[in-house]
Amino acid sequence: MSLFKNWKLILAASTVALFTACAGSSGGSSDEDYSDDSDSPSAQRSAPKEKIDENKLKKTEDEAVAITEENHKLRKEIFEAKNKLGISTAPASEE
Repeated sequence: MSLFKNWKLILAASTVALFTACAGSSGGSSDEDYSDDSDSPSAQRSAPKEKIDENKLKKTEDEAVAITEENHKLRKEIFEAKNKLGISTAPASEE
């Protein structure tokens, strides 16, 4: 088997190796930020979990609804202003 005949296999293998290496990287952070409080060497790092209660969830949902309504109002104002100025409101076509 010639190396040139199997270039697709070599390319696929190197791509898999590259993705595996990138997936296993720590994202550029150093090990100094990590403190291992467990005795098990296979323990994984995890962000501190924030407790979410019903009140906080409801508050966040209300904020999202308010922001969505404000967005709708602003879009409507922009649409009306464009119509007053005679600017086309049709979506821009790709060229």
